[in-house]
Amino acid sequence: MTVVKSDKECSCNAYLELPDEFNDPLALYFKTSHTKIKMYLEGELIYSFGFQENSIPFLKSPGTSWHVVTLPKLSGNKTLSVDFQTPYNTFSGVVPNIQYGTEGDCIAEYQNSSIYSLFSILLILLSGFSTILIYFFTIIKKNVITKAFLYISSFALFVSIWMIVQSGSMQLYVGYPQVMYFFDLISLILFPIPINLYIYYMSLTDKKDALKYFSWAYLVVLALNLVLQVTSLVDMFQLVPLTHALMALNIVYVIYLIIFEMRRGKNIDLKNFLISLIVIMIGGTVEMAFYYVNGMRSTSVALGYSVVIFLIILIANSIKRYYNSVMDLRETEYYEKLARIDLLTDLSNRNRYEEVLLSHKPEEHMTAVLFDLNCLKYINDHYGHSVGDKAIISCAECIKQSFSHKGECFRIGGDEFAVLIKAEEKLEKECQEFEKLVKASEQKLDFPFSVAYGTARFKLEIDRSIYDTVRRADLSMYNMKEEQKRQLML
Repeated sequence: MTVVKSDKECSCNAYLELPDEFNDPLALYFKTSHTKIKMYLEGELIYSFGFQENSIPFLKSPGTSWHVVTLPKLSGNKTLSVDFQTPYNTFSGVVPNIQYGTEGDCIAEYQNSSIYSLFSILLILLSGFSTILIYFFTIIKKNVITKAFLYISSFALFVSIWMIVQSGSMQLYVGYPQVMYFFDLISLILFPIPINLYIYYMSLTDKKDALKYFSWAYLVVLALNLVLQVTSLVDMFQLVPLTHALMALNIVYVIYLIIFEMRRGKNIDLKNFLISLIVIMIGGTVEMAFYYVNGMRSTSVALGYSVVIFLIILIANSIKRYYNSVMDLRETEYYEKLARIDLLTDLSNRNRYEEVLLSHKPEEHMTAVLFDLNCLKYINDHYGHSVGDKAIISCAECIKQSFSHKGECFRIGGDEFAVLIKAEEKLEKECQEFEKLVKASEQKLDFPFSVAYGTARFKLEIDRSIYDTVRRADLSMYNMKEEQKRQLML
């Protein structure tokens, strides 16, 4: 192929006399970077890319694109000429490696060249979707680790968009290479933000605040890119080194932050994160080196596979953190339950009872019901304490079945129980149900079983506090107890 420098700036022309085999229907297959092309056969235009008819006005570059150009039959011994135009001096005079074969062969070669990238992208997308599912699961559970999964899934989404466009694996099928190139540059700027927020979320020191500033810096760079691009002052591609410089500075600060927290010896999560960070740093360094060594025309698969490893480590650590947080929460809930629950009856205990009484306000309604299990000492002395416990549990069950739908039930002493209802209730139906349950239990048990109870409603005109209401309920219970003793003697 003969290449001739054109009179136009940043453009050149290439000429080739096609061999005899092009008398059969064959196709040309090649890749261009930031280059517009027009292809002529014997002076007749047969293919055009990147010019006004298929370009976005405010984008100077047509982006990176794969081309499969099918030539007409009987093209052998004819002259093929190609005009190459680029907005950048860096790409001036660069002629792509043009291969040929049947159209099917060209498409197969295209698919084979992108298979490794597609595989890594698929793994990243699977990681991202898995993390999104975990995120929705944890948000339903209202767990504090939820944000970590949101940041990881966002990172996976942005990286996969960037890698899909970089690989060119969808371009022949989807088309719109300039649009994909535009999203490529946007996703490159955005994908560090979720990782900064993830590290910010894990960090335990005030030095983490700089990570928010880095996140804002990426958004400022994005806004600057868009403004300069839309106004046609500077192409976004020309600002990629600015994004890379910000990323490098960001990585240096993250390493400093991790080392700082490791020296303090308190943040195990960031220690674990350091391993995954080293992996992606190696992949990113190889990727940048490959990008600049190849004249900013192509990238490698190094970053893709390092991102896969990075995500696997990150997701594993986040799941471990989630599991540990659930265990810690359950342990906390267990000890809180010990502090508020009577373990024998599973009713609220005396501490919780006093807490509710102290929180009562004069303008609030409250009804108190006090209970006393009769003859508990007699049962313990004559039947044993295990039978006494059975009597206590039976009493608690009767109270729960009758009153738990109305208010909170408590065991406030050895044989004493209470119900506090935050309403002005007469409780006639509930009291009748309770008496039926007590009688039914007495018939099933092998020891005397009866319960005295009394009720009182808080009345502002006679009660100085809820404790006066409790005293009236206690007096009512005592009167019932005396009546039960009198009937027993008869």
